[in-house]
Amino acid sequence: MTNPVLIGLVLLLCSCGPAQDTNEPLRDESERSAIEERLITELSPSDDLAGRQRNAIINRAIDRNYDVYAAPEGYFYEVLDSGQYNRLAEGDIVSVHYTGNFLDGKQFDGSRRRGDKLRFRVGDLIPAWNLGLQRVRPGARLRILTPSALAYGPEGLVAPNGDTLVPANEPLEFLIEEIAILEE
Repeated sequence: MTNPVLIGLVLLLCSCGPAQDTNEPLRDESERSAIEERLITELSPSDDLAGRQRNAIINRAIDRNYDVYAAPEGYFYEVLDSGQYNRLAEGDIVSVHYTGNFLDGKQFDGSRRRGDKLRFRVGDLIPAWNLGLQRVRPGARLRILTPSALAYGPEGLVAPNGDTLVPANEPLEFLIEEIAILEE
């Protein structure tokens, strides 16, 4: 004999859609509206490559409800957790977990996929990372949305085997987490 209450509960849970990503902050409707209104004012009337990429980044942020801010250098960032101690500086050797996505959400790279954190010196990577990382402290979580000029530019990113990982002039989104300063 089946329990109609149990069946109803299962059907209700199945119809609720995907679970909320627990890594994303929860925002109420008024907060989402305020973020959207602020970001709409950042849209560019320009139809050149830089203007189209800026608008694509802003639209991605609005669609995903990211609370990003425009940096003077041209990338957008959201500090999800500012971390502790002193801010990172150019020359610091750090390790991070990260995910790199195209603006459509498709992942093109990630450290977890390889099972190891990325280790590097701040200042040795793409400009958006070099600049954005100096806004946070060890332990931080940071989202960066960047135009191609501050990422891989007109060359794109090509793997050693010749495969194109990132096409030319592609704006990108990065989530950078578990930032730790390493000893030299």
